[in-house]
Amino acid sequence: MASDDDYMAFLNKANEDPSKGVANTSTTSAGSKKQLKATEEGVSLPEPIANLLKKGDAFYVSDADEPFEGVALKTSYDSLPTQGT
Repeated sequence: MASDDDYMAFLNKANEDPSKGVANTSTTSAGSKKQLKATEEGVSLPEPIANLLKKGDAFYVSDADEPFEGVALKTSYDSLPTQGT
């Protein structure tokens, strides 16, 4: 049987902030919001994703239910990798 201290440590860990260790999206001293890069200059979103986003707010259903954001980044590949590569 666990001691009271072990049980309290378990409860404290279970009640930790779930966003601990996740990219920080708080505001900076300049007042702008920090975000991960989703698009790059000269790269356009794939047409199906762009059409979906034009319809209005779309959400990626998850624990956080964050708004869906299209991603288009530069790569050195001409096409998507296949299962064999």
